[in-house]
Amino acid sequence: MYGFPQMHFSDKIVATAEKKGVAADFMYCLDMVNETGIMTVPGSGFGQKEGTYHCRMTNLVTPTEDLEETLQLLKKFNTKFHEKYN
Repeated sequence: MYGFPQMHFSDKIVATAEKKGVAADFMYCLDMVNETGIMTVPGSGFGQKEGTYHCRMTNLVTPTEDLEETLQLLKKFNTKFHEKYN
């Protein structure tokens, strides 16, 4: 039911988040919900290892076709987010 993927962020993403006063994974999750409506929880709220970034995802989507659509939306957001900071 839960996924806890690790994310790898560029130095530019980390620096931008620091300027905003938040962890990089928090910024990522906030941007994702604002742009896609997909809600995740930043790993920084779970006491993750220093210098690593994660988010917690919960799968409550059915049927499978809807989950596939959501994952494609997440993939599109992820690509756009990383391109923005490179």
